[in-house]
Amino acid sequence: MTNSLLSDIKGNFLATGVGSLPYGDALGALDFVFDVLGSHIPFWPQLPRRAFSENMYVQFCEKFPGFMLDEATKSVWVDTVSESYVAQLEDCFNKTQSADVDYFAVSREYAEGLHIFSQRLSGLNWQGWAKAQVIGPISLGLSLSDENKNPIIFNAELSDLLPHFLAMKASWVIRRLRAHSGAKVIIFVDEPYLVAVGTSQCSLPREVIIEKINHVVRVIHDNGALAGIHCCGNTDWEMVMETDVDILNFDAFGYLDKLLLYEKPLSSFLKRGGIPAVGIVPTSEEALLAPGLAGKLFDILRKCPGLLKNGALITTSCGCNGLSQGSTRMAHRLCAELAEKLRLEF
Repeated sequence: MTNSLLSDIKGNFLATGVGSLPYGDALGALDFVFDVLGSHIPFWPQLPRRAFSENMYVQFCEKFPGFMLDEATKSVWVDTVSESYVAQLEDCFNKTQSADVDYFAVSREYAEGLHIFSQRLSGLNWQGWAKAQVIGPISLGLSLSDENKNPIIFNAELSDLLPHFLAMKASWVIRRLRAHSGAKVIIFVDEPYLVAVGTSQCSLPREVIIEKINHVVRVIHDNGALAGIHCCGNTDWEMVMETDVDILNFDAFGYLDKLLLYEKPLSSFLKRGGIPAVGIVPTSEEALLAPGLAGKLFDILRKCPGLLKNGALITTSCGCNGLSQGSTRMAHRLCAELAEKLRLEF
């Protein structure tokens, strides 16, 4: 299934979104997505302005053992000393082993955009591409801490649970999007914290990082979807391309030159059919208003025929929650425009 999906997307140039949008109204956000990207790859809009629970580091934490959320202070943590923690941990681990996917549902409270996205796909009997996302095990493990402010990635039991837990979340999202449609699903594993690899903040061995990400990717593949990875900063791109992801989403506006330095790993990634998701459109108001931006970005892309030989997705460099709604529309229209011009060029 995934091989046929990869063949289907290979050679195409399509635009999609990274995730977060500056909307408090889920329906308005979804109408925007289909208006601008309906002929490309519409995506699940994450809406952190709607509620703190829609923050990308929060919305996948439902049912995580010991998870605590304080809306008033906008803080989350894992309470590993509560009386119920051990029982929750055992129950959650058992649910991952039995693949009880419904246990890992993402509720409407945590992801209003996901639920109405699924409803829209169903109502349209959607047969095209649809993109969603899940937080990656490294990024969640480094951003979510216990009651002593220690990142849970350094708690042996929780670190082991993370990829299994998030793989089940991804499974549920895929099934939800395909429940009443023929959508061809892409799931991006969002790993912004990979920028910390090799620093004191993230001293995990690279093989451990790769295996944790690969576990999530394998389960995405097992559910008949394509797996991408998103990192919006600079990182060890050789390590990232050693994972089993199908799609590599990176901040090309800021770091294209850095990625291109990894010639051999990039060549191997493309040779096995990998697709770049080129985050070339900036997500700052100032950069978007720069004179002649569209032409400059197209010139950059057309000078990278080797990178684009399998086709590409075109995205913003990161999420757009920090932009105005007008600038967000401008940015995604530019993504679509660039993808359409690349089809003619290549």
